[in-house]
Amino acid sequence: MDAALSIEEIAALSDPDRALEASARLLADSTSNHSRSSSPFEESLRLKNTLDVFEEQARQKPSWERLSVLVNCEWMLWKLNEGTEIRLNPFLSHWVEAVQRFDGVKLEDGEGGLGGSEIGRVRCEVVKGLLKSGDSNEFARLSPRELHRKFVELKETTPLDTREYIRMLEEEGIYERGEASSEEDPAGEEPVQLPGPSKGKEAVNAPKLNGATKKRWNDALLDRLEIEPDVAITEIVHLPIELASLDFLTTLLEKQTLQRLSTDPSPVITGYVQHALRLAEKMGQPPNPTSPESQYRSEGLPVNGTSHLDDAPNDHGRAAQSRAIKLLLLFIRNLIRKALLPPDALYFEIQEICVRYVWIKEVREFKAFVEGSLGGEGLI
Repeated sequence: MDAALSIEEIAALSDPDRALEASARLLADSTSNHSRSSSPFEESLRLKNTLDVFEEQARQKPSWERLSVLVNCEWMLWKLNEGTEIRLNPFLSHWVEAVQRFDGVKLEDGEGGLGGSEIGRVRCEVVKGLLKSGDSNEFARLSPRELHRKFVELKETTPLDTREYIRMLEEEGIYERGEASSEEDPAGEEPVQLPGPSKGKEAVNAPKLNGATKKRWNDALLDRLEIEPDVAITEIVHLPIELASLDFLTTLLEKQTLQRLSTDPSPVITGYVQHALRLAEKMGQPPNPTSPESQYRSEGLPVNGTSHLDDAPNDHGRAAQSRAIKLLLLFIRNLIRKALLPPDALYFEIQEICVRYVWIKEVREFKAFVEGSLGGEGLI
């Protein structure tokens, strides 16, 4: 799976005078056969990655084309996932954090022009409108330029209290309870400290990481790989099943960071997948009211000595289990497509997924994908 939209696909979304639904149709026509066979979740992740890239570009060099790509991607991300209950939507935290970043920010131009804050305003108001209405049709026939006029020039903004959605994220174990205050006060953000060496099986609670601090956490863990590789690899193997973890692992493989440190990546990735499968298995069981897992629920990424967290998933039930397995499938499929790891390195793990979770439609599709990718070599 390509990490983000291709140049041709981005061009289909770059016209600020074309209605959102028309751009979506043009994108569908320009999408390659390879991408067209991807699942809605995979396409959603490509849109999300494109949003991350263009957000930074729009901040540095705002333009109508970048506004158009951002608004179109945000609208299409919603449309692809609007059939999913909002509290179970894997992109809810993305939308909440977008509102928190851009809502109420003072406009740079002040005269209805186009700066980075104006682009953020339009994107934020589109997200707020979608969260309130739950209907992608609300903006389908409007163009990015018309949305700019509505939200920037005419100042037709909509108030949105994100606390309701933050509670959902807390209840789903994606945010730790009480995290909302730190999310809403970026000025009070503390630097992420590189943890000291582990002592035996003692654990350090995971830092509470919002979107603004995850990159710094990644950098801290990369530093630890240089300083204490054994400790860092233990932390990596026990990362949670979430997009940030999978992006981090994929980047390690793409940049050959582990190989540069004379570490074979296969055991590291296999260890992570095995850990993820143990977590997913526990999600299918009722929570143990006497277990200490509630102490370790976090939206962030675990640090030292986390091996004891294997039995502490953030959520329970088939819906949570299915979401975790779909994320894991996306990760493995990406490894195979990009040839970042030989499929036989995960032979037993792939077998377990395809047998244990055959009730998940995406697992059956994944089995066909693996068999097709290997030309009938019979991995599973």
